[in-house]
Amino acid sequence: MTESEMLNKVKQNLKIEDDKQDLTISDVILLVCEFCNINPEAIPDSLERVVRKKVKGIIDYEAASGEGFAQDITSIKEGDGTITYATSGTNGKEGIYGLSDNDKIALRLYRRLRGYA
Repeated sequence: MTESEMLNKVKQNLKIEDDKQDLTISDVILLVCEFCNINPEAIPDSLERVVRKKVKGIIDYEAASGEGFAQDITSIKEGDGTITYATSGTNGKEGIYGLSDNDKIALRLYRRLRGYA
C-alpha cells in the first residue's frame, strides 16, 4: 500500500473526516517507514495497525494537554517547593511523538536491512 492509501485507511478507521490530522498521520507513516527502512510506496498492510495506534495516541495527548509545550510533572513537594519534570518514557512528549520502546518492538517484525529490498 502507498503512503496516501495508508493515510486514507487510518483516517477511515479513526473516523476522521477533515484534513486537520493529515500532517500528523503523514509524519507517523514516514517515521515508521524510516525506522523500518521501507519505501513509502510499498508499505505492508499490517503496519496500518501500528500507525493507527500511534496517531490515536498523539490525538488523545493533544486533546488532553493541548498542542503547546507542556512538560509532564512526576512529583511536587510543597516544603521548599520543588517540582520534578518527566524527561523520558512512553507517557512523555518523546514517547508520544517519537517511537517508544513498545513501538520499536512492534516494528521490528517489519524492519529491513539498509541496501536490501
